[in-house]
Amino acid sequence: MAENQKVDVRAYYQNLPKKDKGKFLRYLSKKYDYPASTMSGKLRENPNSSLRRDEELNTIQPINEGLWDQ
Repeated sequence: MAENQKVDVRAYYQNLPKKDKGKFLRYLSKKYDYPASTMSGKLRENPNSSLRRDEELNTIQPINEGLWDQ
């Protein structure tokens, strides 16, 4: 689990092409029932919005394992 903490989810999301951002948000929406618009807002560089602990963990795992991009 310690290696999972090395991922900066917001930086990862910001560096994705627009098409892949949508694909990533759809994955989170289907897998974890997170509203895509809410997650999009939380993943953008918005200091007023932060990820809950479960959201952070549930975004780090698919990034590390490449699960969302299949």
